[in-house]
Amino acid sequence: MPPSYFPLRWESTGDQWWYASPIDFAAANGHYELVKELLHLDTNLLIKLTSLRRIRRLETVWDDEEQFDDVAKCRSSVARKLLHDCETKKGHNSLIRAGYGGWLLYTAASAGDVRFVKELLQRDPLLVFGEGEYGVTDILYAAARSKNSEVFRLLLDNAVAPRCCLSSGGEFEEKLSDSYSVFKWEMMNRAVHAVARGGNLDILRQLLGDCENVLAYRDVQGSTILHSASGRGQVE
Repeated sequence: MPPSYFPLRWESTGDQWWYASPIDFAAANGHYELVKELLHLDTNLLIKLTSLRRIRRLETVWDDEEQFDDVAKCRSSVARKLLHDCETKKGHNSLIRAGYGGWLLYTAASAGDVRFVKELLQRDPLLVFGEGEYGVTDILYAAARSKNSEVFRLLLDNAVAPRCCLSSGGEFEEKLSDSYSVFKWEMMNRAVHAVARGGNLDILRQLLGDCENVLAYRDVQGSTILHSASGRGQVE
């Protein structure tokens, strides 16, 4: 059962005050019918519900507290029901076609929901690279936060899997070339930083393996994985 009480933390962002909205509370409590009713009243609330910036703030207010450990699962349950309600008679899904696939996968990964993650990847394997404001690094970070190693491995394996392409003869072949090696290194680099930020020590050890130079893993700002971990307060 979701908790009956959530702290309402106000914080200043320049000249404005940020606060959790009713649809945030409804989703965090797993009240799908209420979420659906709110969306019927104002469809613009879907933008608030799916905003990565807002979700990151809510994670610091609720998800990071042990007493609210069901919040991510409740949010994932709401997202899954919303996905199924958006199926069309033609076999398409209006929610995914509208560009909310990245939010769906991020939400599923945050909750460590293996079944939901697999369902989304079966619909579109490329969702692992994100969509809209959600990128592959964000999704890997969400999986790391969930502490579910199976979900993280599933997403990472999909991200680094070589994609097939047509050869000149019209046959499919795997492009295990230099360009793929560069791509795989970039995905692994992002994964290591995502795990460091998410605080999943077991997965981090597996990814690093016998790496002799962990300083080789740097993000676009040149920060090391130590910077990534300390930036999120990951003491371990």
